Amino acid sequence: MALKRPEAKRLPSRNWRIRVLDPVTKKHKSFTGTDKSAKGKRLIEREAEAWLDERELIAQRGQIITFEKAARDYIEARRVTLSPTTIHLYEGMLARNMDRIKDIGLDELTPQIVQDWVNELTIQKEPKTVHNIYGLFTAVIAYNDVNIKLSKITLPKKVKKFKRLPTAQVVLDTFKGSEIEIPVLLAVWCGLRMSEIVGIQKNDIEGDILTINRVTVTFGTETLTKENAKTYNSNRQIRLAKPLLRLIEAEEAKPDKPIIKFTRRQIYGKFVKKIEEAGYKISFHDLRHINASVMASLGIPDLYAMERGGWSNTSTLKQVYQQTFDYDRLKVDKTIDDYFNELYNSDATNDATQGIKLRKYAG
Repeated sequence: MALKRPEAKRLPSRNWRIRVLDPVTKKHKSFTGTDKSAKGKRLIEREAEAWLDERELIAQRGQIITFEKAARDYIEARRVTLSPTTIHLYEGMLARNMDRIKDIGLDELTPQIVQDWVNELTIQKEPKTVHNIYGLFTAVIAYNDVNIKLSKITLPKKVKKFKRLPTAQVVLDTFKGSEIEIPVLLAVWCGLRMSEIVGIQKNDIEGDILTINRVTVTFGTETLTKENAKTYNSNRQIRLAKPLLRLIEAEEAKPDKPIIKFTRRQIYGKFVKKIEEAGYKISFHDLRHINASVMASLGIPDLYAMERGGWSNTSTLKQVYQQTFDYDRLKVDKTIDDYFNELYNSDATNDATQGIKLRKYAG
């Protein structure tokens, strides 16, 4: 049975207003018309009736979609194409950062509601985190074709932070002979990610060439191995220098089992403890930044540096579609390996000494 339609009432301003009860949210909604004539009254009443008819159908069929349901549907639809890490990140964002909007229907969202939510996040989170959470929000909105004007939403400005990184020499000296020396060297020398390192098996190495085509990620107590690296460019090959190759060959591991005996969390814990003893507060992933800085200092061309590290940036470099273990690539590998070989066999840890070595190998 259709709900009774109340008539529009005249406001002190002579405009017409009509209030109706939303059968879905059980809240009142107002419609106001600026046409002060009798025709204006009929127009606003028809507008309210059309809206109310649509809401009645939704209420009868149970078709209201909350943001939480829409977000879960979006995540499920992307589960096959996105990495497990990204899916886990999205699920965490939804569970911990969207309480203010999760129970609101998609058609109930307004720019003011969204801005209030963003403001709340800004007080609690770092700017970069807020941007990431908001990115998931806009993806869900776009996926569901929600008509909402977000152009005026103000996000917190990102703040550029500077971190004091140790030199490559300090890292090598600090972890030389330690139980996590291999993963540290794979990160700082070869530029590998943690997920790539813990997934390496002995049969991934042929001669001195390591093929990266697998990642292992951990979600709480669950560990998942994926037979594809993070991105297209992440599937790559790295030439292992002799010191690193000898360390790996000495490890007792079956060909089809990981060569690293520690979990991601164990490696991270041991790394942080030891690097802090050396006077630095950095993450394991920062070793990739050190690796990239070394390649820049050595004058390694971007094309080879990005291929070696598995980075992709189509705005500045052409996509690499073929193997580049040709003469030029061999020279690049030799330059990097000669530099790290000298560091590995040296006890010098001061920055000045390293600067001399960088200039030496950079020519």
